[in-house]
Order: sequence, then C-alpha cells, then structure tokens
Amino acid sequence: RNSHLATIANFLSEWKGPDKGFARVLSRENLSVLLSNRCLDPALLTKQVFDQCAGAMIMSATLQPLSMYADILGLPNAVQKSFPSPFPEQNRLALIVPKTTTKFSLRNEQQYKEIATICANVAQIIPGCVMIFFPSYSLRDAVASYFAEKYDKRIFYEKPGMQKEEKQKLLDMFSSQTKLGAVLLGVAAGSFGEGIDLPGILKGVIVVGLPLERPDLETTQLISYYDAAFGKGWEYGYTLPAMNKCIQNAGRCIRSEKDRGVLVFLDERY
Repeated sequence: RNSHLATIANFLSEWKGPDKGFARVLSRENLSVLLSNRCLDPALLTKQVFDQCAGAMIMSATLQPLSMYADILGLPNAVQKSFPSPFPEQNRLALIVPKTTTKFSLRNEQQYKEIATICANVAQIIPGCVMIFFPSYSLRDAVASYFAEKYDKRIFYEKPGMQKEEKQKLLDMFSSQTKLGAVLLGVAAGSFGEGIDLPGILKGVIVVGLPLERPDLETTQLISYYDAAFGKGWEYGYTLPAMNKCIQNAGRCIRSEKDRGVLVFLDERY
C-alpha cells in the first residue's frame, strides 16, 4: 500500500516557509478542515532559473499580453515579440455572439435555456464535430438537459477527474462521429480545454461565458498580491487568465494550415 507520509511531511515543512508571495488558507468543507499553501508568484522560482541562464526563449500561442508574463515570470528586461499566425485567416470564422451571460448574479433557468438554444442552433449548422466549453461542470449540467432537447446528434460529456485511458476512449468515440457530427460538452479548465489535437475532425468550438475563478480566499489574495506588485491585480489575477483559457479552448479547432473551423464566443461580456 502506498504511503503519503512523505508528501504530508513535505507540505508541513513548506507551510513554515516565507510569507511574501504565498497564501496559506484554512477552510472547512463539511466536517473536514482543509489546508492549502499556494505560491502566488511564479517569479519566486522562475527568476532564479532565468538568472542563471545565458539566455532563454519563452514561446507559446497564449503568452498574451507579453508584458504580463514578463512581469509574473520575473523578466523585467525581456525582449518581447509577437508574430502573426501562419495559418490562413480565411480558414477560420471567429464570431462573438453578445447574447446571454454566465455571470453568477444573472444565472437562472431562462438563461440556461437560451444558452442551450444558441449552442444547439450553431452546432447543428456546423458540419462535423463540435466542442462546447463551459466555465464549470455545474453550469454545463444546468444547460445540458435543455441542449439535449434541441440537438439531435450524439452528445458526449466530459467527467471530472478522468484518467488518461478514459479521456482517450472518449476522444476516440467522439472522433468516430466525424461524418455524422457530434458534440462534446466540456469545461474550460478540464481535460480537453488545452493540449488536444483532432485534425480534420473538430470543425467548431463554442466557448460559453467567461471561465473566471471563484472570488474565494486564494483568488482575492492573488488579486491583492499583483495589485501591490504591479498595480494590475484584477488584470493579472482574474480577467486575463480567464481570457487565456478562452483562447486555449478556441485553439483546439485550428491545429494546422489545412484545418477549417468555426470559433464562437457566447456571452454579452465579450
């Protein structure tokens, strides 16, 4: 039987570490008391590595805005450069649908029905497989039953905590519906929101709402930390990370210069 004592010992040792750049959180969930120790500032680790390098090149399709990543990685003198996508722009139809919202204070059954209707209408038109990403599983499930009433092709559901074999099996079944068309209902920060390539299969992505973090203790600490460090707490700790998730989700569709697809961002806040 595996023992977790070493992991627990390491956690308790780090609990006594430095205060600056870390947030220690005690919370209660039912009868359990949960302890977490979150590093708020990745530069505390990355800056040491980069300072020992003669040079470093950092690349990603989602390092936007560049100035934010230079700040949070501890690279104040970084040379920043962005390049246009090499993929033909005419192969991509990007749409903003400024209707509905997933804003917490405005969530209700009517919103869920309207989100389901718009998603079903769009997914029906797109010839092929479509992924729809929601901010959370709870919101996805609130919309899913209404969506199923309006969408007449096969529907697949991402599950939380899926193992590698489960994920691959689900993708294989989803991919087998290329000719008939199908939808996979997923979550922005879940298993399929990034790192998935389905060339020639995925023809559309719908990003529903903004995957903003819950304003819990850790998030508010992160906002406060970046506000004190750079005067950009809400941008660095809340808004821009959510927008990057949206871009990563949308990026599942166009993976090569030959791919053609539709990207839809559904929320009045876009």
